[in-house]
Amino acid sequence: MARALEEAQSIAIGTFEGSTAATAKKSLAVQFGQHSELGLVDQKSARFVISGTSVSGRITARLTERSGAVVFERTYGAPELDDNVAALADDVVMAITGLPGAAGSRIVFVSNVGGTKQVHVCKSDGSGLMRVTSSPNGAVSPAISPDGSLLAYTSYQTGFPVVMMVDLGGGMERQLASTPGANSGVAFAPEDRRAALTMSFLGNPEIFVVDLGTHNAICITESTGAPASPTWHPGGELLMFASDENGSGSQLYVVDVGSESAAELWPAGYRFVTDPEWSPDGEQIAYTAKLAGDWAVVVKPYSGGRARVLRRGGAQHPTWSPDGKSIAYVQSGQLWVHDLETDARRSIVRGMGEISEPRWMR
Repeated sequence: MARALEEAQSIAIGTFEGSTAATAKKSLAVQFGQHSELGLVDQKSARFVISGTSVSGRITARLTERSGAVVFERTYGAPELDDNVAALADDVVMAITGLPGAAGSRIVFVSNVGGTKQVHVCKSDGSGLMRVTSSPNGAVSPAISPDGSLLAYTSYQTGFPVVMMVDLGGGMERQLASTPGANSGVAFAPEDRRAALTMSFLGNPEIFVVDLGTHNAICITESTGAPASPTWHPGGELLMFASDENGSGSQLYVVDVGSESAAELWPAGYRFVTDPEWSPDGEQIAYTAKLAGDWAVVVKPYSGGRARVLRRGGAQHPTWSPDGKSIAYVQSGQLWVHDLETDARRSIVRGMGEISEPRWMR
């Protein structure tokens, strides 16, 4: 069975022509080697073959099956060769395995390296680092839309927390919610049409779901605590959030967005937990928990089961890779990516002052 699966997902890198073809082939081999689902083999043994041209970094590629059937043929025209290779590799992984690749994804995070907290973005390996906000009073709690086109963050430019949205393609910026009171902590819905955030214009902070087209907002909680850090189930029906509802420390709650049912406590297994994020398949929750007085990143099955302490010693703010194989988090002033299968981790951003609140593009 395992051999049959391996053969079904085997791939070879065929002929590439053009001035940057040799570099493109080497980079593709590295990308494919990072996916255990793919078997990189010689062309005679492969079920799939990727071939094409690469000129001055631009790539035109064709993925074909052994039978000669064309799976796809696409052109990648980003300015940098590495970006085009990453996008092509992600498309190949999706076409063959049905799983999203992470090579072309982005991670947003907060850093105070310039004196005030601002939002930065980098590639999944830490390269391509750049600052994307310049708010005089700081910018925190970033979120990036599933398609990578929109960035939301909490700004204090008016003296009170407001949620701003930036078009990463065109640079246009607008305020997501203009209601009085505090507005913070956005989470984009999987289908990109809605966002959840905390607003306090009714008095007590509550979680609202806002339609990004009409700006209509629906309150989905009725709490006496301070709900925050919403995260969407990939199906778009459930929201999890942290709240100190019981007065005994922050816990995690789940609410059905489409019903009028009250939020229910989710048993995280620790007395103080926050920063939840649903895995891409909806089966697990990653969160920050306080263990013996110190922060730790924990992963637990949503439907019940044993919690796995992924990292102790001040690790915080976990966020899943698009393929669900890795979790990024912050610890000791660095941004780390932790492989869930091998338990190996690597530091991808450091020397940036205090780093917090990473969020990985889905």
